[in-house]
Amino acid sequence: MAVLTPRELLEQVVTACQGSPAVGAYAVRTLTPDVLSVRFFIVDGSFIEVLHNAATAKTAYAWVREALRVYGKDNTRLGWHEHPYASPSTHVPCEPVTFAEFLRDVERLSSLPADS
Repeated sequence: MAVLTPRELLEQVVTACQGSPAVGAYAVRTLTPDVLSVRFFIVDGSFIEVLHNAATAKTAYAWVREALRVYGKDNTRLGWHEHPYASPSTHVPCEPVTFAEFLRDVERLSSLPADS
């Protein structure tokens, strides 16, 4: 998977969210030549945080509900790994993932009952 510039990743994630009924709005928090931080607000009151640093080639996607990460995937420290919905504090190795794939995971998981 090629390392994207922050602007390229922003374009990809905005495009993915435009096709999702789960996403209501977004706010770019930081956009520099090396860093992207953007928050996508989900219609159920949760949000997805996207962090990307092109200089270090690190990317993190986190689905946050009531100030707690409930699901995530990132390549920080351990290489690509998942923070599973059933146990978000654990680290399970996974393949690299695009934001569109992560968003589909969140859409699928958000249809589960809150205590799943």
